[in-house]
Amino acid sequence: MEPMELCVLVGLILIFLLMPWLMVVCVKDLFRNKGSSGSGGGGIIGGMAAMDRIVNPAGQHVQEAKEVEREEEGIGGE
Repeated sequence: MEPMELCVLVGLILIFLLMPWLMVVCVKDLFRNKGSSGSGGGGIIGGMAAMDRIVNPAGQHVQEAKEVEREEEGIGGE
């Protein structure tokens, strides 16, 4: 058996032994920690709000753009 084949074989054995153990540990940790006591979506909603602040730091520019569009439509429609 060549060294490369041996390394691949050892890697596959480790993956097949470690992955089920890792999944069991993660599932145990998931059920051990209750998380928030609310409806369960508070963390997700807070994360989405934080992401919105990062992606869209100035929410006013959207309203300003809409106002400019309305003014332009008014000018073009006359």
